[in-house]
Amino acid sequence: MINKKNIGRLYGICLATIYATLATGIVFGIWRGLPATLVLLIFVALWIGFYFTGIWIAVDRPDELKRKFPIGSKELSRRKREFYDWLASQGRR
Repeated sequence: MINKKNIGRLYGICLATIYATLATGIVFGIWRGLPATLVLLIFVALWIGFYFTGIWIAVDRPDELKRKFPIGSKELSRRKREFYDWLASQGRR
């Protein structure tokens, strides 16, 4: 079975390939006289950057967002109730 990290890596590879190709194509379209080795170097650098961005989006970031924002209305209601109970216990409500 494919776990979450492997899917994140696959997403990173797809994201990196698509966006690095597009960005390299734009750079090559603007400066037609670039040597092929420089174009390849730009592609590799962009690919690595987009790969790690894809992993961050698909693997690391969702856990952080789950901690910050309640996903469902039940979770939001529970947090509000806890907050107001805490306020009542402090004598502020």
